[in-house]
Formats: sequence, structure tokens, C-alpha cells
Amino acid sequence: MTTNKFTLLCFLLACCCVSTLTGQGIVDGFFHPQGRLTLTGGATVGTFDDFYVGENLSERVPVHGKITQRIYNLYGKYGVTDNLNLIVNVPYIDTNGEGGPDPVNGALQQSGLQDVSVMAHYRPFSVSVAGGQLDGLASAGFSLPGNYEPNGILSIGSGATTAEVKLGGHYQLKSGFFATAIAGYSLRGKADDNLGISEDGSFDVPNAVTAMAKLGYAGGFFYVDGWVDYQSSSAGVDIMGPGFTGNFPETKVDYTRIGFTAFMPLNTTAGVSFGYGSVLSGRNIGTTSYLTGGLTVVFGQKK
Repeated sequence: MTTNKFTLLCFLLACCCVSTLTGQGIVDGFFHPQGRLTLTGGATVGTFDDFYVGENLSERVPVHGKITQRIYNLYGKYGVTDNLNLIVNVPYIDTNGEGGPDPVNGALQQSGLQDVSVMAHYRPFSVSVAGGQLDGLASAGFSLPGNYEPNGILSIGSGATTAEVKLGGHYQLKSGFFATAIAGYSLRGKADDNLGISEDGSFDVPNAVTAMAKLGYAGGFFYVDGWVDYQSSSAGVDIMGPGFTGNFPETKVDYTRIGFTAFMPLNTTAGVSFGYGSVLSGRNIGTTSYLTGGLTVVFGQKK
């Protein structure tokens, strides 16, 4: 096993999709060395037929019965320095319902470029602790929505511009076992009301506290982790509750998701990943289960 191949394996190269389906966010505890770029092309398929209306679980999605989402994304990570990485994620989402048209916007299907995200990921310190390495994590970035309709059951996003900050830590033993924990705050702007539901032509999308934790192993031949992802909105309305008038971007979306990711290198410059995730509990969200896979290519190997 070469050093380059081992280094390749020490990345978290899950198919990171910033969407209503996937968890984890787009940052992890691993860093690329200066000059290294990885590109991951990923595909995710998720379905749900149960839906949390407020905090009450409904056995069928209103109107549609069952919803299927397909996500195709390109995820890039570049080492500006050994301790500063730049991350970009570009997702395209296709959503279909099995029943009648969306009662809010009349759509039977929605697809388009979702929220393009850019994040700067920094390691402020790295120290040896109890036979392992402890790294500090600090990230800041933003996401810009694509030209999609944000209001409706089949909408592919909230339609808001978002700024986000995250802090956390990553501890890894020499054996390859590791633990990562990251928490942050997502500050969300307004979404355009193209349907004339609101008084001022826009929706206030709730801000949210986010958190993620992982336990895993990054070794010479494979990578695997188990993760939990959490979001709690700071405000908002419940679907079918007080203040709800079809204004879906203003709903309070909470969730706890769990899943796993596996990655295996094919050689020193490419590898494949596979993952599974599911919504364990939530509020105003579907009980989505999804499968994801991806192909990663590495450029700029460090000598």
C-alpha cells in the first residue's frame, strides 16, 4: 500500500448532497494537503410515503401518496494550504409524486439546480493526545438557491440564500479509528413568493441549529463510518398549524437522521463510495430513506 493510496483513503468521500434528503453537511474531519483537488460525482435516490405533519406522523404524503427524489451532484474539495480547504457542492434534484398535482403550485414534478454551496474549512490547531491526534475544526460558507419554485410539497429547497458557521473537533488514533463532532448555525434569508401567498412577496425561512457526529475507521484498504445528523429550526410554522397558509418555506423543519458511509480506493487516483441514510424522527419532513453512491478522482498528488 503506497503512501498516496493511504492518504486517498483518509478522506471522507461520501456523496455529499446539500438537500432535504441527505445528512452530514459538506464538511468532515479530514483535510487535503496543499495543492490536492478531489472531484466526486454522486447519485442519490430517496423515497418516502410517511410524512411528519407538524410533529404528527401521517401514514401517507398528502395528495401525492409517495414521493421519489433523485439527486445528482458534483462535490469538489481543494487544499489551499494543509490546514485550509475550499469545498464546493453543486446538486441537481428531480422530484416526483405518485398522486395528483401539487395543491399549492399545481406541479406534478419539479427538477433543477438546487442550492450551490461554498465552504471554507479550517484546522486552527492539531495536537497529540493519548496516542492519537486531535484537530480543531472551523468552517464558514454560504449557499445560493437555483431558479426553482420553493413553495409546495414537491419543492426541491427552501429558496433562501444561506450563511453558515460551524465549529468542531476530530480525534483519530494511529490505528485508524476516529470520532468527529461538528455543530453550527445556519442563518437563512428570504425566499421569493412567486404565487402571491404572502403580503410582501417573500417568505421568512427559519434559521437553524445543526449538528453532526461520526464514528469510523480510515485504514489502508477501506473507509467506513456511522453518522448521526441533527437540525432544529429556531422559528417557523407547522404544516396545517396556526399561521400556515400554504407557506411551505416558512415551516419549522427539524430532524434526526442516521446512516453509514463506506469508501474504497480503486487505485491511487480514484475510488468509489456507497452510503445509506434514513430520517429517524422529525417535524414537517418526510421519513426519507435513501441510497447514495459516487466516484471520486484525485488530482495533484503531493510528492
